[in-house]
This record gives sequence, structure tokens and C-alpha cells, in this order.
Amino acid sequence: MRRPLILFTGAALASALLAGCTGSGPAPTTSPTPAPPPPPPYDLTPRAVRDFEVPLKPTVVAVGKLKITAIGLRTGMCCVVGTHAEWPAKGQYIYVRVQIQNADRDRQEFDGTEQFLITKDDRAHKIDINAMNVKRQMFKVPMGAGNVLEMDLIYDIPKEATVKAIRFTGTVTTAIGGIKTETQQQDVPLPPTSR
Repeated sequence: MRRPLILFTGAALASALLAGCTGSGPAPTTSPTPAPPPPPPYDLTPRAVRDFEVPLKPTVVAVGKLKITAIGLRTGMCCVVGTHAEWPAKGQYIYVRVQIQNADRDRQEFDGTEQFLITKDDRAHKIDINAMNVKRQMFKVPMGAGNVLEMDLIYDIPKEATVKAIRFTGTVTTAIGGIKTETQQQDVPLPPTSR
């Protein structure tokens, strides 16, 4: 009968000793490593917006390997004038000034023909080829790794139509061979007018 009592007493003593080893004070705290500060922006000279243009609150959209930002809008333009021609709109010309950045380590192509202007009636409008030619804008632009480009996308929409958004489109490609695997689209709201 004595032996089980000794075993029980030994277990109780071991439990008390272990409890004493853990301590009852608060656990030591470790301060988190502070995040590194963000890199500074480029110190660029501010530029005035063009006649009849409103600056847009920049919203960077990532589609495929490109980052695209709408930065300016002109609506209700009656015609485009270039160095060699003047071309009237069937309805009204809409200019969307965009900034494109190739965020990849390889060459990418920006395809202006795949960027759509969305009107309030949810119709998607392609760029107007004649207006783009008159203003000497490129439709498809090859971009080097890390390069940044600004250009106008020009649309001819009905006079009574109201601007709603721009739908940016880009493709995802494989790292080797540049095979297109997926098309991505994202809408960015636009003000209805620049007037």
C-alpha cells in the first residue's frame, strides 16, 4: 500500500517543480522590425494640362505585364488637326491621355486597338484609326523592359453619348517564348465630360 502513495507524491512534486520553472511573469516581447521606407519618387517638372483637357485622379491598373494609368480627358471635340490633315468627327472625339509602364523584365507590346471607351449605355468603342493617324499616334507600341510611355487614345462616339469608363486590356505571357496565356481587362471610371 505504501508504494502507490510514494508514486503519487513524486508526481505531485514534479508537477510543482515544473510549474515553478515556467514562471508567472509576462512573456518577453520582441519589437517588430520596422518596414524600410518607400523609395523616393522622381522629381519631375509638373506639366500643365492641354487645352480643353481635365487631369484625372491617377488610378494605376495592372493588366498583363503592363501598368496603365489614365491621366487626362478631353470630350466633345469636333475634329482632329494634324500636320497633314484635318478630320471631322462623325459624332464627337474623346481623347484619353494614358501613361503605360512595362513592369516586366522582357519586352512587351501595348495594343491601343484593344483599349475600349465605355459609354453610359455600356457600349464599348474602339479607337478611331483615322483620328489616330491624323494625330500620328501609334496603335501597337513595342516597349522595352521597365520603359514608360505616354500617348493619346482617340475615340469617335455619338454626339449625345456620355463617357462612363475606359477598359484597359493586357495579355499575360510566358517568361520563355512570350506565348500569350490569358487576357486581362479592368475598367477605370471616367468623368462624363471635360467641359
